[in-house]
Amino acid sequence: MRMTKVVLGRAAATLLVMGLGVPLIGTGLAAPSRPSAGPDSGVVKHEMSAGDLKAKLDKNQAVIIIDARTDLNGQIIKGAIHVPLPKVEEWAKTADKLAVIVTYCTCPHDEAAEAEVSKLRELGFQNAFALSGGLDAARKAGLEIVTPTE
Repeated sequence: MRMTKVVLGRAAATLLVMGLGVPLIGTGLAAPSRPSAGPDSGVVKHEMSAGDLKAKLDKNQAVIIIDARTDLNGQIIKGAIHVPLPKVEEWAKTADKLAVIVTYCTCPHDEAAEAEVSKLRELGFQNAFALSGGLDAARKAGLEIVTPTE
């Protein structure tokens, strides 16, 4: 009986470490954004939904929103900054590594945003996420889209 409890305890701990455990209900510790596996490569993606981003902004939580596109095409999420991938390393030199950062693009599978998140995480920004669905998802979630000032 004791051996069964030990085995079950270790199995439960392993599942929690792997992120497959039940969220911590009622504690406020369940994260709205979780890494997910990429469909083709098995690579872990770090994503945030547009709804989660909007909720953070509605609560006035600090979030740095980065437009990862090379060309803005006349629209940007209000409050976002334009930092395409070739410039992200320079931008990162003065940025807060603990900040929550959400990158987005208009690519069919969020490729530019995910590439930027990978680079940011490589540089030590562990709270960097790609906006799932990009600019279109932001618009549908009710985030304000404006004309860029740059």
